[in-house]
Amino acid sequence: MTLISRRQALTGAAVAASAAIATPLMPTRVGATAPLAGTQAPGFYRRKVGNAEVTALLDGYLDIAHNLWTGIDETGVKQAISDSFLPDNGNIRIGITSYLVNTGDRLILVDSGSADLFGPTAGKFLEMLAAAGHTADQIDDILITHMHPDHIGALITADGRATFANAQVHVAQKEIEFWASETNLTSAPDFAKPWYQAALDVQAAYDGRLNIFSGAPELITGVTAMELPGHTPGQTGYHFGFGGEELLIWGDACGVAAVQFQHPEAGLVFDVDGETGKKTRAKLLDMAAHDKLLVASPHCPFPSFGHVARSGEAYAWVPDEYHYTA
Repeated sequence: MTLISRRQALTGAAVAASAAIATPLMPTRVGATAPLAGTQAPGFYRRKVGNAEVTALLDGYLDIAHNLWTGIDETGVKQAISDSFLPDNGNIRIGITSYLVNTGDRLILVDSGSADLFGPTAGKFLEMLAAAGHTADQIDDILITHMHPDHIGALITADGRATFANAQVHVAQKEIEFWASETNLTSAPDFAKPWYQAALDVQAAYDGRLNIFSGAPELITGVTAMELPGHTPGQTGYHFGFGGEELLIWGDACGVAAVQFQHPEAGLVFDVDGETGKKTRAKLLDMAAHDKLLVASPHCPFPSFGHVARSGEAYAWVPDEYHYTA
């Protein structure tokens, strides 16, 4: 007996169906060709959260090499990649996304992309902001999740001035203190040392317009801070509640969808305190799954909105379905 695979059976059915239909005369091809575009459409995406509109703004992407992981071996990373149907070329590509929240009377920005601090594959935030129909001067408030360059780079111009002339910047006191510490700078790995100056430059540029807060206050009506330490000491998530709906933007507490949802114990060398980060991630994932929260995760696949579902002893990232209207 000849065994027929499912794919062969489907192909055979298609051939049989086409043979039963008279073949029309086909026009002669003129041989015209077109170059491959190689680029995507402008990287912005809108969805409603209650009576507010949230726009995801894609700054670009980074490649996370396998040797940058902690708490998981390379075999585990490779298996996670395979389970996610991603190519294994020695790294995992992740996006860099910021968010613009329009409440109707206020424009609130969460993080800002990397400007020229993270190489040629990123730094498109201001271009995407313009493509989405906004200018830097329109922004009223900026909420910083943490002060890594891919989250604060576009806050300052190449000559150190404030990009956002009218915005108040909100940032956790623990975050300010960490990046201002000479002791921390001295003990930092070499790759991270330039990041301290970037954080200090932001503080200088927005001097007089910094709201440095402690704990988990309501910063703006409907917007509450959430302490998420580990990746950095002052990393902060922001919980939005508008018109009966909720959104949590959680910074880098859990960012690489292919690995960290099924392996919450996995961290990265960029984590300042990996053990605290692991505990924060475990609590965060449990809460998000239990409460069925809508989440925006800056390094999850663009446009980076989704939900957390339980998957055995771990979790899974469930991307939010495409919204055909904003």
